[in-house]
Amino acid sequence: MKLGIITGTTRPGNVGTTIGEWVNENLATRTDIEIKELKVADFDLDLLNEPTMPGEANGEYENPKTVKWAEAVKECDAYVFVTAEYNAAPPAAMKNAADLLFAEWNDKPVGFVGYGFGGGARAIKHWRDIVGNLKMKDAEETVNIFLGEEFPDGRFTPAEGKADDLQKLVDEIVALNDRQ
Repeated sequence: MKLGIITGTTRPGNVGTTIGEWVNENLATRTDIEIKELKVADFDLDLLNEPTMPGEANGEYENPKTVKWAEAVKECDAYVFVTAEYNAAPPAAMKNAADLLFAEWNDKPVGFVGYGFGGGARAIKHWRDIVGNLKMKDAEETVNIFLGEEFPDGRFTPAEGKADDLQKLVDEIVALNDRQ
């Protein structure tokens, strides 16, 4: 199973990159998945710049940036969204990246690693509604990273058990994918 790790923040100097790297490192030894790293920032996506709505586009896009993004997303069987929480919601750039596509997401499992001072819980709550509209299957398990506790002095120090939580999340994603 090819698992896309989508890191969604585009803010310079963001901590999401560090958390995404931690996710990749902790999953690297698994033999049941192949990791594909997808950083929204690397795709320089335009804001909803397609003349056809994604649900009607059926995977056919005009903007070369959207085409490149769609091809990368389509290659994956499932996803982990590494999401910040900005003002109680997901990052706008990550939401835009999700909104640009439709068919590429359908029927695929997704899990969430959220981060923020509340562990990204409110952003994940929004994502559950969003991925439901994209016809994705969301895992119940989550990983919540608390910035105030797990980034003392600006260095990521995951709390005890976080790596185990991540493994449980991916186990659930694999099981959801196997049910297809």
